Amino acid sequence: MKAKAPVSAELTWPQVHAFRLQRHHLSHRAPKRDLAKVVSDIGGAQAQLMSAAELQIAVRVDCTVDDVRQALWTDKTLVKTWLMRGTLHLATADDLPLFTAAMGKRWIHIRPSWLKFMQLTETDLWKIVGEIGAAVNGTPMTREELIAVVGKGKSAHVRELLKSGWGGMLKPAARNGRLCFGPSRGQSVTFVSPGEWLPRWREVDPEEAIVEAARRYLRAYGPASKTDFARWWGAWPGVGNAAWSGLGKELVQVSVEGARLDILKSDLDALATAKITEPVQLLPAFDPYILGHANRDHLLDRVHGPKVSRTAGWISAVVLVDGRVAATWTHVLANKTLRVTVEPFRKLTTGIRSEIRQKADALAGAVGATKSELKVA
Repeated sequence: MKAKAPVSAELTWPQVHAFRLQRHHLSHRAPKRDLAKVVSDIGGAQAQLMSAAELQIAVRVDCTVDDVRQALWTDKTLVKTWLMRGTLHLATADDLPLFTAAMGKRWIHIRPSWLKFMQLTETDLWKIVGEIGAAVNGTPMTREELIAVVGKGKSAHVRELLKSGWGGMLKPAARNGRLCFGPSRGQSVTFVSPGEWLPRWREVDPEEAIVEAARRYLRAYGPASKTDFARWWGAWPGVGNAAWSGLGKELVQVSVEGARLDILKSDLDALATAKITEPVQLLPAFDPYILGHANRDHLLDRVHGPKVSRTAGWISAVVLVDGRVAATWTHVLANKTLRVTVEPFRKLTTGIRSEIRQKADALAGAVGATKSELKVA
């Protein structure tokens, strides 16, 4: 039997939580000028619910949701497209070429079951992806305009696939760098070519890209396993093997209360000395901090799992206390008042309630409210 490699450090989960909170910019909000940097550092904000993505950024950056929209549609330092796990994300314009190179045909495994469900062959799929890429340019096109070009001469079935609100045929094109979102035209979404829409574009080698993607993942989500990375990336397990192999001697193994995980050697000192400076956080729905690992046992007790990971893939907004989930929360914005309702898993101390109220006040300013109201159920 092959002996296990020696570990470089014995760590506790509170130390790991402290490190991840720092790397996720949850120890303190970054200045507005660093908005794009923060989005890059966390590997993007999940955006199938756009308001949640805006709040994911606002809890980390001293900015408003309008600042996020300006970065996306005016400054073009952010971009909206389908990325990790095939879900919508806001990523930085500078990162997109790297991400799409690491999600291209070299690394994305098209499941036969998916092709069967879509009633396509893999050859058909990539042919349509190419046609989508050829149809879009730097001028925003609505879905209907795109279908008129790509769907011309195609079967009714293919045209229906292109109409899908879930992005069935558009996701592979997006993840291959052929398409991203443009600004909405009225009630209609639009699509553009990222190579023409964004201020600059570069070609990245896929072999180098997947290793760099894993390196960036570990900077924010480490210590973690290659399985964690593959799950976060939305790829078959072999991608994790390739990424870890490429990182090679950059990795060291640590033991976190008995769990053997990997970290970048360059981050070992920061991990060992990390301290939690702001113990309470309000994280919006689908927050990246919650979505980074295959198993969430280190974040919450399993009995509370269904309150966080709900039906249809919904991830609740949560309250963190010392890096672990202590409650869920919802909010309503009405008459310039942000009303926050917290449902705790256990009784919250007066001090924790006070810190939640402070976080709610900060969030109120980000969404344009003049005050907040807190209710603890």
